[in-house]
Amino acid sequence: MDTNTPNVDRKPLQTVLKRSLKFIRFLASMPVAVSLLSLVALASMIGTILVQNQDQDFYISTLGPTWYRLFDSLELFDMYSSWWFLAIMTLLVFSVSAALLRHGPRFWHLARPLKAMRPWPVKSDAEFSLKFAQPLNNNQLQTLCRRHGFREFMQQEGESLLLARKGRLGRLGFFFVHGGIVLICVGGLITSQLGFRGTMNIPENDSDNIIYVQEGKEFRRLQLPFQVRNEEFNIDFYQNGMPSEYSSRLSLLQDGQVIANKRITVNDPLRYKGISFYQSSFGDAGSTVNFTLRDLTREDFPLQKVESIVGKSLEDGVGLKLTIKELRQHNVINMSKESEHPVLSDVGPSLDILFQSPASGSITYRVYLSYPNMLAVARAGEMIHGDLGFSPADNRHMELLAAFLNQLSTLEKEITPDSRRAAFAEALRSMNIPMEQAAEYGPRIVHAEQVLRKYRLPMLFSFDSFVPKMYTGLQVTRDPGSPLVWSACALLVLGLYLLIYLHEQRLWLRLSHDGRHIEVCAIQSHHDKHPLQYRLKRLQQDMASLGGVEAKVNPR
Repeated sequence: MDTNTPNVDRKPLQTVLKRSLKFIRFLASMPVAVSLLSLVALASMIGTILVQNQDQDFYISTLGPTWYRLFDSLELFDMYSSWWFLAIMTLLVFSVSAALLRHGPRFWHLARPLKAMRPWPVKSDAEFSLKFAQPLNNNQLQTLCRRHGFREFMQQEGESLLLARKGRLGRLGFFFVHGGIVLICVGGLITSQLGFRGTMNIPENDSDNIIYVQEGKEFRRLQLPFQVRNEEFNIDFYQNGMPSEYSSRLSLLQDGQVIANKRITVNDPLRYKGISFYQSSFGDAGSTVNFTLRDLTREDFPLQKVESIVGKSLEDGVGLKLTIKELRQHNVINMSKESEHPVLSDVGPSLDILFQSPASGSITYRVYLSYPNMLAVARAGEMIHGDLGFSPADNRHMELLAAFLNQLSTLEKEITPDSRRAAFAEALRSMNIPMEQAAEYGPRIVHAEQVLRKYRLPMLFSFDSFVPKMYTGLQVTRDPGSPLVWSACALLVLGLYLLIYLHEQRLWLRLSHDGRHIEVCAIQSHHDKHPLQYRLKRLQQDMASLGGVEAKVNPR
């Protein structure tokens, strides 16, 4: 014995190995795998119901501040990138991989071709025996078995014992299903770490190469190595004014050269080097609008022509502010005065203008290009539609209305129908309008005065013209794990098909030495034994047609 050899204590190493094997067996157990799959399914349901990656204001307005704080602490608003979801997916990969390592050799052995005779089973799923007047041989038995789908045979030397098998490839379903699950999880993890999903808003005839990717509450800027140019944007509408289809013609430019171009729609993206550009939204990119405003707080209601762009705010320095909120190219409203019989019509483009002042507060005006007499206002609630009777850009009517209101303001007593007629007559004289035209102007001016008094409006607007400028909203994705996921899905489907529809069946046939007596028994890998029992019954009938009698069937 060499006294220089160190005495190595192997007990700690053996303990580690035993514990490792025990942990692998625990991971490979069915309860762990089912629990992890259930957690993934539950998380996917939450991620489907709860809209992901929206801003804080959206969640607070939808859920309230209490639920927002709770869900935000659990990272449910960016769930697929949260640490706990990635941890579940990683554990699922290890669990299924451990099941492959633990049970894979046994299934692989069962799926291999027969190399040795299997002994007569102690327990069978179906069996019978027959006697024949004429002797049979193994070749006849193999021919009968082939009629029923058995293609693999093994004969024991020196004895008339035949083993037939079919459906051994069904054992491979174990590998396809488990391997498919692992590859799907791995593909998802690859995409979550190396891929991205962001947005780009590109105005028509403009280009950009910056993608905004939302990560929780923040946005990360990604720069593409090429420019994306929006050559053209088209949109079609239904009769009710809703968009029916919209598309963009995109060009990818690198060093001033077009490297790819395509017209994209919602379900037909442009793909280039693993990056996909989807048509997802559209909006106003700063259309030019022209409108007329009347300041009703000043004498004679002076007219002012304004040119601005959508989204811009105009201020006068003393607290008055105008914001061009929205340009709508189609508006469908009820033009009928009868509530029981609505008549929906497209009244064309409209412009929303937000007026703000210390004296009047906030008022939203909606004015229509094709119907300048229409008036729609909202202070704090729903938009209320009315009719002024004429366009605010009509100088003649507006000057007469201003003169009429000035005359009414001079009355010291309560306004009566007689005083109202007198004030209107005085307004006509101040405007040098003959009294013969009182019937023409009177109803409109009186109606306009009632509308202004009802709504207490400090200004009136008239929509004159616009030059549209739209942007296309693109969803830009890079999904490097997608090929792996699709391949895994194909493996998973194939594996499920093999496991459900292709079951291994083994058939033992023992022929007596004289060939006149045969015993048959069979086993099946699937728990449902009816297909096997039916197959053996058909086999028994075929053998009986060869002269077999005194059949004895003992299904178990």
